[in-house]
Amino acid sequence: MKTKRLLLTSTVLALVLTSCASYSASPLCNPSPDLIQIAPRNEGISVISKPFNHSDCSKFLDRDVISEGYQPIQIHIQNNSKESYIFSLNRISLPVARPEEVAEKVHTNTVGRIVGYGVGALVLWPLAIPAIVDGINSSDANDALDHDFVAKAAHDQIIFPHSHLNSIIFVPVNAYQNSFTLTLINQESNQPKTFNL
Repeated sequence: MKTKRLLLTSTVLALVLTSCASYSASPLCNPSPDLIQIAPRNEGISVISKPFNHSDCSKFLDRDVISEGYQPIQIHIQNNSKESYIFSLNRISLPVARPEEVAEKVHTNTVGRIVGYGVGALVLWPLAIPAIVDGINSSDANDALDHDFVAKAAHDQIIFPHSHLNSIIFVPVNAYQNSFTLTLINQESNQPKTFNL
């Protein structure tokens, strides 16, 4: 009788513990219209930058990337002009890390989870259930994290008339500065337009 209770309790505990590995991040929000209105403008283009704090990281990235050595900065560019502009990461005065590199640093440890539960399963076999389930959940969470970081990260692109860019750059913490410059290039005239942020 005690063995059955222990087995049942262990199984329930194992099933409860399998929900630990997950990835759930909110989509990036556009800045409020009031903030866009007061943003520095240059011939119909406004640029806003917002460094993330730990709470922003938790909400929009579901991971504390600052503690792992990367400062996320949200960049919002509103192009209300009649011209197209080229946005390029190498025209930002801060070094920008690849989102894949940052994602790799904050992955859940799938192998560690499987091994941890697997060792426990040698003593109490129901722990084999979370070893399998949590291993799969951890792998799925890492895949979702990878895709989301890449989707949210800024990349070289053209910002067409009356459109906007709303993305994140990841800057190594040891190279982060409160102020930086961002330069856009007019696609037709090749004239630069620099913003101090």
